[in-house]
Amino acid sequence: MSNTFMRRRRPILLYLVIAAVGIGGLGAVGLVVQVMREPKAPSAPRAPVASESPGPVTGIGQAGTIPGQVGPLRTLPGTRQVGDVAVGYPHTPVGAVSAAVYYWSQLSSTLDVDRATTLIKLIADPAWTTAVPEIQDGRGKTRALLGLPATGPVPDGADVLFTPLMYQVRSVQPDSMDVLLLGYYATSKPGQQLATRVMLFPTKIRWVGDDWKLPAQNLAGDYAPLMATPGSDDALSKGWQPLNS
Repeated sequence: MSNTFMRRRRPILLYLVIAAVGIGGLGAVGLVVQVMREPKAPSAPRAPVASESPGPVTGIGQAGTIPGQVGPLRTLPGTRQVGDVAVGYPHTPVGAVSAAVYYWSQLSSTLDVDRATTLIKLIADPAWTTAVPEIQDGRGKTRALLGLPATGPVPDGADVLFTPLMYQVRSVQPDSMDVLLLGYYATSKPGQQLATRVMLFPTKIRWVGDDWKLPAQNLAGDYAPLMATPGSDDALSKGWQPLNS
């Protein structure tokens, strides 16, 4: 990670509803992302945060036990490739977290609408019938926030990157769970310096057929108490567990 990612001013808490602003190109209805942003970063529409509590959160032990955590969780790679997309994650809690980390770091790290479409077609739960238009709409909104055309080639110097560094899990079932990711979200556009934010990102993941898939993202809750700088003592005290991807 570059030194640019590590530079921090006093953070300001900002709540973004994905359906409204499409940050990261997610476009998921009802999904709330919370970020701490630098004061000089471009502003985005504010939206009320849902009142539902995020509930208890925890980590995964080395043997896959829940709760528990000893040292960083080493995420697992997909066991097969479809084009350049890694799929085929183990039907275990560690496999679920690994898939969530890979899926959303990929979806949130592209401004290419065609690339996002290819990704979501491979990793979305078939029951999420609106996944493709939602992701495409999110990509367009993110590009608009950066002052780019909604479609077409990505201009040189324009980029987005989400790097998950810590996680928590909750609502754990054999075939589903909620995964909370904490990391850095960086954006750049032609002629301007890189802007970095701390992003807290909650997501659902579900076992479908022979792999973990993304269902419709309808998580809501006030996650503000869990906001922290990745890797800090504050993050550890709030239950965040490190990732080793």
